[in-house]
Amino acid sequence: MKFGEVPVEEAVGAILAHKLYDNAGKLIFNKGHLIGEADLESLRLQGLERVTVTQLSAADLHEDAAAERIGAAVAGAHVSMRAPGVGRANLTAAQRGVFHVDVPRLEWINNIYDGITIATLRQYSLVDAGDMVALVKVVPFGVPAARVVDVERIAEASGAVLRVRPLQRKRVALIVSGTDATRSRLMKSFQEPVRKRIEGWGSELLAPTFTAHSAASIAAAIKAQAAKADLILVAGISAIIDREDVVPSALEMAGGSITLHGVPVDPGTLLMMGYLGDAPVVGAPGCIKSPKTNVIDWILPRLLSGERLTRANLVSMGHGGLLKDIAERPMPRSMTD
Repeated sequence: MKFGEVPVEEAVGAILAHKLYDNAGKLIFNKGHLIGEADLESLRLQGLERVTVTQLSAADLHEDAAAERIGAAVAGAHVSMRAPGVGRANLTAAQRGVFHVDVPRLEWINNIYDGITIATLRQYSLVDAGDMVALVKVVPFGVPAARVVDVERIAEASGAVLRVRPLQRKRVALIVSGTDATRSRLMKSFQEPVRKRIEGWGSELLAPTFTAHSAASIAAAIKAQAAKADLILVAGISAIIDREDVVPSALEMAGGSITLHGVPVDPGTLLMMGYLGDAPVVGAPGCIKSPKTNVIDWILPRLLSGERLTRANLVSMGHGGLLKDIAERPMPRSMTD
């Protein structure tokens, strides 16, 4: 591929690099126009002796063909691709779900050749069907075909550079722990915010359970809910301060395991994540009561898509994990003496 000025007589078959206007400011040819023999007279009438063009070789692919092939290569499960021209391929979510990106391979592809670019939403974004999740843009008017083949091979090795995990309809249990005196207040404060979130994500909140705030009582409730729920939330009168606190102890007493206590997302660092068999068990922080985005909004959609979260998944949330503060919590970030 060659780029630069050439005499007008040598421009036939080349691609015009910039828009051309006549002396009155009227557009003659748009950039990207393929110059033909019939165009030479128009160029001469403007007094032009040289024009800036791109000349593709037999080893090059036109921007539109390149973008379409790259888009098709990186679009994985539940990602649709459309190539409208001008070196673009638009990738959209085919279903509502959680957007996944093979970040190392995305960066590898973006480093292959100047002008081959893929811009995406952030990893694990919750997307609706039809939302744009990525844009392929080939910047020059053509790129070497071999570099497009490189992209295709990287994408093939990845299995799916970009994909969407659809949200599934799950049965979600809510266990609220406290004292008899606090039962009404706690049930009222937790039930409605949790219901709105769960139903908003297309799942079902089962009838909430109230139990005493003790390891034995919560363990019994977890076992009972595990027989009918796909996901269990435990919230209560007291935050989880330590891995040996009441809720983590209850999960282990029920036969489950703790994946992590203390997720690097604020609001929500006190969250506990664990499993009882295949069922996720989340010890929810108090911010689950707030409608503002917090750690719950980062974790539950992934669980509702069927993903099993590991310790590594959770600790990686620290990058970007400082969310907007919730003023109504007991100790907001900004406090006056």
